[in-house]
Amino acid sequence: MKVLVTMGYYDAGGDGALWGVDLASGRADLLLRYEPPPALRVPTRGFTGGSWGPDGALYVVGHAAVYRIDPRAWRVDGVLHLPSFNDLHHVAAVDERLYVANTGSDAIDVFARDGRFLGAHHLAPGWLLARRMSGSAPGRDVDVAASTWNGAPPPGWTGDFEDDGYHTPDSERGSTPYWRSKLPDRLHPNHVCVAHGAVLVTCLNDGSIRDVSALSVISRTRGLFPHDGLARDDGFWFTSIDGGLWRLPGLRGPTPAERALDVFALADRWGWCRGLWMDDESAVIGLTEVRRGRLPAHRWSDRPPEGSETSVLWIDRECATLRGRVDLSDRARHSKIYSILPWDGQ
Repeated sequence: MKVLVTMGYYDAGGDGALWGVDLASGRADLLLRYEPPPALRVPTRGFTGGSWGPDGALYVVGHAAVYRIDPRAWRVDGVLHLPSFNDLHHVAAVDERLYVANTGSDAIDVFARDGRFLGAHHLAPGWLLARRMSGSAPGRDVDVAASTWNGAPPPGWTGDFEDDGYHTPDSERGSTPYWRSKLPDRLHPNHVCVAHGAVLVTCLNDGSIRDVSALSVISRTRGLFPHDGLARDDGFWFTSIDGGLWRLPGLRGPTPAERALDVFALADRWGWCRGLWMDDESAVIGLTEVRRGRLPAHRWSDRPPEGSETSVLWIDRECATLRGRVDLSDRARHSKIYSILPWDGQ
């Protein structure tokens, strides 16, 4: 089993990395290290999610752009950017279209493969994006989807942007372009997948799996934080940050999710869990090291951050055993894994 792993780092570099991993031998090779142009470079970001395109290219996103990678030379040969991009988490290349999880803007942006913008599925009202792009936004406690028939502005229309020490501070918002800012999102769409005509999206903040093409919620579990997904003949599979591997048996909601595996217990390894690839027998799942000085805002585990790791786990699903593991931890830079993709090793 060989896979590609997209990676970033929690330091000031802003560069992305692409690793080729042979799970049978335990070997990992750095295939590409890429530093975005200065105008698109954001510290602590790097490469996030990606997918193979039908044209043979690899499409990977970073905080502010989609990068097209030529796998014959392992080089970036195209950069796609819009001023409304913010904290991109994933891109799905399907037929002649690119579906981009524009996480910070709470939208799925759709492009032709030549880069032309076609439209978007928005998960939050347009006034919120306008406020965010001007450098302000209400706190997450405000229900921005609420509106009334009394003619009053919606809640959150007025008021100040929350300043929590993590996002771009008030003093820097006026001078920081939107696409380089770190601002609070609403639903936090992580991963997009197109299956049977449905555009499926995992949303971290409310635990939902949504078909945005139908404006419907297929599944929602409060307190469950889904991340990467994969559509197969036996349903839609996804990871949750607490080490869960889940399955939705159907794509017509509302459907309860079934927990298939507890990855942390099975492997006795743990970390922020995202990244997923599966075949008929096994699952390959990514973990990212969690550090006490940089604890996530969401509850990810009852385990201590000490001992967590950035690694790729190869799991036999039928026997529920760990078949292999490759450690990609970088203690100096604090590496983080996003997508895990199939690879022929070439």
